[in-house]
Amino acid sequence: LPHFFDLFKFKFYSDKVLLIKSRCVKKKSTRNKNERNDRDMSANINCDCGACGFEIASREPCLSLLCGCVDCRQALEWCAKKGAVRPVSLPELIYVKSDIIAVNGIQFIRAFQLRPEARSTRLYCKKCFSIIGVDHKSYKNNVFMFFKNHCSTTCDLSLNPSAAIYLKDLEETDEINKLKSIPLIYTFSEAEFRLFRSIEAVSKSFSDTNRPRSGQNLKSVIQSLGEIEILN
Repeated sequence: LPHFFDLFKFKFYSDKVLLIKSRCVKKKSTRNKNERNDRDMSANINCDCGACGFEIASREPCLSLLCGCVDCRQALEWCAKKGAVRPVSLPELIYVKSDIIAVNGIQFIRAFQLRPEARSTRLYCKKCFSIIGVDHKSYKNNVFMFFKNHCSTTCDLSLNPSAAIYLKDLEETDEINKLKSIPLIYTFSEAEFRLFRSIEAVSKSFSDTNRPRSGQNLKSVIQSLGEIEILN
């Protein structure tokens, strides 16, 4: 009889151990599946030569804008003189969630600003001078921007521009005549600012948020690079 109870206890504990192991395997399998799904939703933003770039958590951009500002033009022209793609007069800005899963080739990434006290910080590849990311104080660590056709990306680029901004700086005014179906922002006057902020994609992109992140934001990447190069 004692022998029988010993066997019963052994079977009970064995079944319990097997059940716990089964649950652990199931949890691990679910976790791995979720990790694979997260990776399937991610995207890459790389320089044109492939030396450096980011993996970001979502391939879906938040916002697209056309920009005629002198700062964007000067930054892209500076890179073009070093061998990067020459800019068009009205480059397209693509905004993505500032949620960086991985940084590749960080030794080839450098940060620069056009002038002291600049509000924008741009990251470029030291080998091919592609700009792979731009941070601005108004982005509030919520999003960051890159220039369409000035780097390589697996992001979905089918999103149409929501507005054209800083058109007062545009040198080729003929480009404005081609813009018909989107708001045109020339100077960000009070009325134009209200119009701009009324665009749903703009409001969502530049608002404060406590959204959980899978990785780090672009500002933290910039801080890890050390000294920022000042061009002027």
